[in-house]
Amino acid sequence: MKLNINFDTYLELEKISNGSFAPLNGFMEEKDFYSVCKEMRLSNGILFPLPILLPISTIAARSIKLNDEVFLFYKKKKIGVILAKSIFQINFEEHIKDIFGVSDKKHPGYQIIKKQGNFFLGGPVRDFIFKKYKYSNFSISPENCKKQIDRLGLKTIAGFQTRNVPHRAHEYILLRALEKVDGLLIHPLIGKKKKGDFLPSAVLKSYQLLLRNNFYNKKVILGALTTSMRYSGPREAVFHALIRKNFGCTHFLVGRDHAGVGNYYGEYDAQNLCLKYQDELNIKIIKVRGPFYCKKCKKITADDVCKYPEFKEEVSGTRIRKALLNNLNIKDIFMRKEIVNLLRKQKIFIN
Repeated sequence: MKLNINFDTYLELEKISNGSFAPLNGFMEEKDFYSVCKEMRLSNGILFPLPILLPISTIAARSIKLNDEVFLFYKKKKIGVILAKSIFQINFEEHIKDIFGVSDKKHPGYQIIKKQGNFFLGGPVRDFIFKKYKYSNFSISPENCKKQIDRLGLKTIAGFQTRNVPHRAHEYILLRALEKVDGLLIHPLIGKKKKGDFLPSAVLKSYQLLLRNNFYNKKVILGALTTSMRYSGPREAVFHALIRKNFGCTHFLVGRDHAGVGNYYGEYDAQNLCLKYQDELNIKIIKVRGPFYCKKCKKITADDVCKYPEFKEEVSGTRIRKALLNNLNIKDIFMRKEIVNLLRKQKIFIN
């Protein structure tokens, strides 16, 4: 049996196969999906917060038999095999609350996941064959990341998840993290994102510029994580922590409204959930409170350092995004001029 998959599913297969999504060794079976929804655990009890699914057509669901070997094709090339252990149907409307913590059908994460369809194939995968794709040169596997960590002699390394271009508050977060750990994995997520998010090229080029000009003497690894955003807030923060543990990180930075969208989640809900599972994840969570610019101190700082809250001015990513979109001035105290100039020269938003 032959099954054609799209690019998003190819990326999921790649991450399963290279260990990014460990302990998964395949696409989730029905029992795992329901267990993850209700308990944030696979059916064997191992912590895993989000569903990883292989969508199939109605015709394929009727044609595939249990224990069939299904050959996976992407762009007419065979790229792997899945052993069919589960063929099942999902009504995602019944699981919005489980996966996203809210019941709003307008939630961007729900809007994305419901487009996958209703039928799914679960089972272990093998014989993965890598196929080059746009930005695959920027991607980094857990194995290669661990080799770089060893080469740099890092005993402790903090993972930093981002889907945005860097502004001064991000720089502050990274520099403070380097006071606690030996090095950093800056790991921008550049898979499927929603309309209005930054394009991968904008994120990667701006971080390359920042590291080249301002972090050249620091021990920093830059590599893309080519997987989709799920916009599931706290659950996704745990997912991101689990992934970075697989990449060899000893610490993980969790900021304000990590993996959130709109006003669906509390500012520090993601931190609290990550801390709850910190020991089980076997990665130390570094809580990041929102840095701000202090007019008195004349620098970016945080509320555990600055003693002048009345002089606080937020470094708003939303305001910076709007300024970039409308070609408005952005003060250097909020984003470096060289990064602003770089971004002005290219298309930077997903339409």
